[in-house]
Amino acid sequence: METIKVRITTPTATVEVEAPADKIEEAVKNVLNALKTAEPQSTTKPTPPRKLITCRKAVEELVNSGWLKTGRSLSEVVAELERRGFLYDTTAVAHVLLDLVRLGLLERVGEPRRYVYVQPAKRPEPSSQIADDSTR
Repeated sequence: METIKVRITTPTATVEVEAPADKIEEAVKNVLNALKTAEPQSTTKPTPPRKLITCRKAVEELVNSGWLKTGRSLSEVVAELERRGFLYDTTAVAHVLLDLVRLGLLERVGEPRRYVYVQPAKRPEPSSQIADDSTR
């Protein structure tokens, strides 16, 4: 009696079925039913897609969290962003850091290619109790 081989491929499994010609249809049906019941049903709800965030916003979050209170190099900033799940090109991060330096939110210390970025120390607010010299 002639035997027939059939390969069944699903996203989760590949099965080969070999049976006599008159029994192959029944064998394939049995395998398909078994695969349907064996496929794991997803019981976890899908995670919502992550909100897109700009490179600038991600770096500003580092500044606001105080992570840059100690001096950090460009490579350290990029690595921390990656650790937090943000993958940005190093040049994009460098441009954002330079913009924040120009705005006075960060200070840049050191030599080119070895800069360290740090949050400036809080400057005291001018006191309102300073005597006005023009009244004398």
